[in-house]
Amino acid sequence: MLGHCHSERDRALISLMWYSGMRVSEVADVKAQDFDWDKGIVVVLGKGNKYRKALSGNGEVRQWFSEHDSFEISIHQVKSGLSTRVVQALGGWEQLTMVEHYSKSLTFDDALSIYHKVNGG
Repeated sequence: MLGHCHSERDRALISLMWYSGMRVSEVADVKAQDFDWDKGIVVVLGKGNKYRKALSGNGEVRQWFSEHDSFEISIHQVKSGLSTRVVQALGGWEQLTMVEHYSKSLTFDDALSIYHKVNGG
């Protein structure tokens, strides 16, 4: 999967998700200040609004956060036109049902707007 990434950000994002087991919503909210590189952990706001510790990832993650404050993504990127398969891969989900669960807020008007952007209309 890492071999198919087109940017340093995507490699760092996939690496963090792989090493930490973080959810997309957790990764979208993680900031550089949440990492404790000496302990090799990151503190994230997880399910149920509870903070938890996760592994901080590898050198690619550390490099990214030495130069950036966040991944500059949001869990609502489905509204930006990313396919559900891309969101599924980034989230590490085996089944599309989880993507569908998180994308329920996508309305007809959102879909129409994306359609017009893609098709130039």
